[in-house]
Amino acid sequence: MPPTWLLGLTTLSVGSLSGVLVITVPQLLAARGVPELQIAAITGASFLPGTFIFLLAPILDVGLSRRTYATATAVMMAGLVIAALNSLANLPLLAFEMFMANIGYYLFTPAVAGWFGQLVERSEEPTLGAWLAVGTVGGFGVMSAIAIVLIRAFPNGLGIALICAIALCPLLIFPFVSPGVRPSVKLRESFGPLFSSLWGILRNRHILRMAFLFAAPAATFSLTNTLGGIGKDFHASESFVGLIGGVGTTAGGVVGALVAPILARRFPPLALYIGVGLAGALFTLSLLIPKPSPLVFATAMIGENVFQSAAFALVNALILLSIEKNSPIASTQFALLNAAVVVPISYMQFLDGKGYDLGGLAGSFLMDAGLSVVACLTLAALFRFLWRETISFEATTEPAGD
Repeated sequence: MPPTWLLGLTTLSVGSLSGVLVITVPQLLAARGVPELQIAAITGASFLPGTFIFLLAPILDVGLSRRTYATATAVMMAGLVIAALNSLANLPLLAFEMFMANIGYYLFTPAVAGWFGQLVERSEEPTLGAWLAVGTVGGFGVMSAIAIVLIRAFPNGLGIALICAIALCPLLIFPFVSPGVRPSVKLRESFGPLFSSLWGILRNRHILRMAFLFAAPAATFSLTNTLGGIGKDFHASESFVGLIGGVGTTAGGVVGALVAPILARRFPPLALYIGVGLAGALFTLSLLIPKPSPLVFATAMIGENVFQSAAFALVNALILLSIEKNSPIASTQFALLNAAVVVPISYMQFLDGKGYDLGGLAGSFLMDAGLSVVACLTLAALFRFLWRETISFEATTEPAGD
């Protein structure tokens, strides 16, 4: 079987395609004179599947193998990206295609996580979680940088074809990975089990506590999504913002994701996740000390991405650790908990913006860091003294039963 790091890098595929949707499509729309408000609305609406995808995820655990579902969702996303890049003149159709493409995006990761998580050793799950994050971040960053170049350099759709071919290359390792245990329930018999398995997950108090952990604003670092729009407050030029937003944040994201599993070998992942949130909040507050400058902007953008990627890697590790080995609903459980991660990204984006309206740069940073500190301290107390059996503070232990 391929090494754990290579398994994780299969998310390069959907990460790359997401980079096209989030960065390249808006670039092409702006070049056509589409107002920024419309571009933002289309892009924002395309992420909505992340909040409800767990309702569809049970299908990943029935009928066909998870390898088949992973392949199908990646190909589906690639096909819809091609369609979107050819629908720039029809904004309603473009919005629908981007929305559907992200359904493929949000189903792919639970499919491969539920598949690979059952194959690797328990001690390797934090490493797998980290490399899943690295693949997503790395693919997003690299494709964001080269997609527009490929489209402009190769006419007649050849550039678009190259983008999708590059994005799908990581799937070539699938035939060399064991398909795992094939679901015993046939697809035509699946509707009852689909809803019963989802209902069983929603009734599990340990899973609900983990969902609460991820839905709290402990380690969200939503500033990564707003800093690009307030570069002027740091006296940073547009070209400098673009450079740091591309190369700098990708490098920072990869570093953060790779450092997380190293630390997880020495510290319990749950305590480490809360610790990353607290340390990141203190880092955010420290940015208020120096005067705003391009150097401070670069430090903020890269640093926030380091902490966010480390947090995402630990989220993957914690979800994988919460899933029992040979679980028939592994992908469903991963999707449900992963959906909880999308929740604070949405509301913290709004609250950070509110903080900026009230107090400018300082107000935004204080809002983000202040809520994170409160959430981290509250969660630490809850999991240490009240919910200790949910996920042990010992590293890489088996999850507690219900």
